[in-house]
Amino acid sequence: MKKRKQFHQEGGKKKKKKSKKSSSSLHQKKNSNNDQKEQQQKDHQVPNKTLSLASQLKKQRGTASTTPLPPEWSKRNNCTRSFLTLDDDADNFLSCQKECYKGFCWDDPKDIPSSIHEDFQTTLNAMNDSGLFLYDIVQPGGKKCSFTFVTRTLIGDPGSTYKYLGLRLFSHPWCAVNDRFDKVCCERNNHNNMKQNVQNLVQLGYKTTCAKALIKMGYLNQELTKKTKEKLKSEIKPFLKDDQPVGSAEFTITLINKMDPTSVKKDLKNDIHGLGKTSVGWHKDSGVQDFSSIAVYHTFEPITDQHESKHIPWKVALRIADPNTSTPALSVTLPSGACYYLLDDFNHQHEHAVISGSDTLRYSSTHRVARDGSGTYQIIQEKSNHVMTTKLFSTLKDGIRDVLINNYNSMQLQKKLVKEVRLGLQLMHELEFEWIRMWNVQGQHHADLHAYWKKPIEQMKQTFLQLKQATSLIITELKNPNKGSVFLSEDLYDIMIEAIENREKQREIWTRRLQDKIFKTLPKLMQPIESGIFHNDEYDPTAKELREWRSIYTMTHQDQEVSSRNQKHSVSASKKGAMTKKEQKKVASNWQRMKSIIQKKK
Repeated sequence: MKKRKQFHQEGGKKKKKKSKKSSSSLHQKKNSNNDQKEQQQKDHQVPNKTLSLASQLKKQRGTASTTPLPPEWSKRNNCTRSFLTLDDDADNFLSCQKECYKGFCWDDPKDIPSSIHEDFQTTLNAMNDSGLFLYDIVQPGGKKCSFTFVTRTLIGDPGSTYKYLGLRLFSHPWCAVNDRFDKVCCERNNHNNMKQNVQNLVQLGYKTTCAKALIKMGYLNQELTKKTKEKLKSEIKPFLKDDQPVGSAEFTITLINKMDPTSVKKDLKNDIHGLGKTSVGWHKDSGVQDFSSIAVYHTFEPITDQHESKHIPWKVALRIADPNTSTPALSVTLPSGACYYLLDDFNHQHEHAVISGSDTLRYSSTHRVARDGSGTYQIIQEKSNHVMTTKLFSTLKDGIRDVLINNYNSMQLQKKLVKEVRLGLQLMHELEFEWIRMWNVQGQHHADLHAYWKKPIEQMKQTFLQLKQATSLIITELKNPNKGSVFLSEDLYDIMIEAIENREKQREIWTRRLQDKIFKTLPKLMQPIESGIFHNDEYDPTAKELREWRSIYTMTHQDQEVSSRNQKHSVSASKKGAMTKKEQKKVASNWQRMKSIIQKKK
């Protein structure tokens, strides 16, 4: 016993000694790591290189919503003007620009290579001749539909889109496209490269002249990207801490406007600051990455049939996005061929507008960095592939009951079934309301122009129909709650009820939208495309029917889980069974609140 005791004591001492040594080693290692980090920070080599630019910006500089407002102009008390111009008051203009409009700057036409001017001119004219510029019918605030004052087109990375005022614009590609409809690198290096890229778009369905213009716009975008990065180094980087990054200037889209002021002059609204009539009202650019820059090249062309007695130049206007600011707006008259920039975080807390000229037509190409994570064909296709390869949707062709009984007949697998059905319903909703309907509402003429999107849209429609058919098989089971299906659950009914109710609401909104009289003013080819894939049929029960089936299910399948939720509220069993769990919790919560109020009154 003594030997054993001695052995344990020695062992304990040894272990203790070993632990002490290990602790010391860890301490030394920790100190060594700290020293390395401190050294890296001193050398400005903090391992942020592994983080994406967006993550670095968010970590070190916040987001658009947390960006502080610019300071009030220090000389405001000495100036009573509501806006400033270089022509009328250059000193105050430059002072206000420096203090309150940091990030706004421009290049004079003479500072831009003549080759860029020539390429923009030929490219814009070729796009116009190809009929790419169209009026959009937008729906501000989800209310009355209206035409835009400008015609426009979207050019960018293959599969990119831009959504504004309730309408999704589909881009034309500015580079070659592979079999998966992704972009192929289109560096501007030689004539043969240009020819191959043009031929690639011709094979998609674009005419040669149009294809050449699109590829040229991609090259011009690369030029503007380089110029914007130079501006960021000179105008923004000096005001940041050494380790703070600037936002992206890797432009992914350009929205090109064509504005003929003589065709819509009577409809233009006067600016509230007295600047003139606005062809593009006050706004921030939406759908762009935080801290990303915006570059705009514009050019003017004479209008032959104009009857203006007085020449009015085009102007770019800027103001701080704060109704309580006393800082005046700025108005800048920029000549044809000028390029102006809204750098880094300028778009966060400033708005801009375009004040219409009188006797020239204006083209403007606005290059932007679209926000990641949504709004591209690649993203929606990735979601589709993920959903269609889940256990449920990839095996439904084998027969619904066999699939469900063999794969989803336990409590754990029931939850998996609910998750997979939810993913399918969410994808159906996005395909219908964010993509297919957005495409259809713009008409057949729009579809014929957008050769790139022909197959992607068809793929989306096929995916929607497959999901629709698969969902109908699930609904068949929900329709028969007395069958005793082991894979049925309240959660399965709930997600279907929520999805169908949301669908009914959105379809009602779209029905009202399509009934707007504005669409009847369009030529037949520009009117919305009729699509039969959304028509109500056996695949689409009403939410009311689903609630009735749920009620039957809960009344006839009272298991331990259901009986344990003994919620005390004055709702009949039948009515309660027709409610989703979220709705039941809400009713119970309201009853508890009312109960506490009654007790307080007593």
